[in-house]
Amino acid sequence: MIEDTSKIIIDSRHNNTLIPDLENNMPKNVEEAYLIQDEVVKSFNYNSIGWKVGCTTEMAQKFSGMTEPFSGIMFDETTFLSSNLDIRCIMNKPIIEPELCFEIAENITDIGELYNKENILKYIKSIFPVIEIVDARYEKGWDIKALETISDNGVHSILVKGEKISDWQRYDRLNSIINLYVDNKHISSGRGSNVLNDPLNSICWLANKLIGRGKFIKAGEIITTGNTLDKPIFAEPNTLISANFEGLGNIKMKYS
Repeated sequence: MIEDTSKIIIDSRHNNTLIPDLENNMPKNVEEAYLIQDEVVKSFNYNSIGWKVGCTTEMAQKFSGMTEPFSGIMFDETTFLSSNLDIRCIMNKPIIEPELCFEIAENITDIGELYNKENILKYIKSIFPVIEIVDARYEKGWDIKALETISDNGVHSILVKGEKISDWQRYDRLNSIINLYVDNKHISSGRGSNVLNDPLNSICWLANKLIGRGKFIKAGEIITTGNTLDKPIFAEPNTLISANFEGLGNIKMKYS
C-alpha cells in the first residue's frame, strides 16, 4: 500500500500531472500517510530547511475537515526572499497563507516531558514573516481530507520569506495585525492568536509529534506555524500578492 500510493504521487509530480483519486490506495491511517510523505519527499532530492505546520486555525480545520494540525517539509529549492516578482512554478488550486515563522536555536529532542509554551522558549532564535503557498495537486482539488493532504507533503508548494527579528519576544505575536493584499486591494486580515491561540503552540505540537515518530526539530531549521487569516484566499498567477505584518514588515511576491 505505502509503495503503491507513494508511486502514484511521485509519478504525478514527476510528470506535472494531477494526482488521481487514491481510492483503493488511500493510506489506512495518519502513520501510513506520513510514511508515504517520507517517500514522496525523498523523491524530490531537495535540501530540507525546516517544517510547515498546517490546519492550525479553526477556519482551516473546518475548510479541510480535519481535527488536528499536520506537518510537511520545506526546501531551499522552493523558498524565496521577498520581494520576488518572478517565481516560476506550476500550481493547481493554490491558497495564500501569511504566517509567522520561527528559526530554531538548538535541537528540540526528547526531554522526558511534552513541550509547552514555557519550556519551548529557549529553543527559538528569531521570528520572521512569510507567505506560504499551499496547493491541492489532486484531480479533485481541495475536496481532500487529512490522509491525502499529509501524503502529498502537507500540500506545501512554496515559501516567501521576509527579514528576521532576533529580539523576537518583544514582538506581539498574538495581537499584531496581518493584512493581505492582491494587486494592492485589501482582501483579508488575521493575527497570530488565530494559530492554535498562540503560534508557539504550533511549534510545541510539531516537536511532540516528531519525537513520537522518531524524529526531531534540528538547530537552524525554520518552522512556519500556520495560516493567520480568517478565510482561505486563492491565488492567481501574475497578480501582486503582498502581506503587511504589523511590527515585522512586508512580503511581496508574484508567480507565473
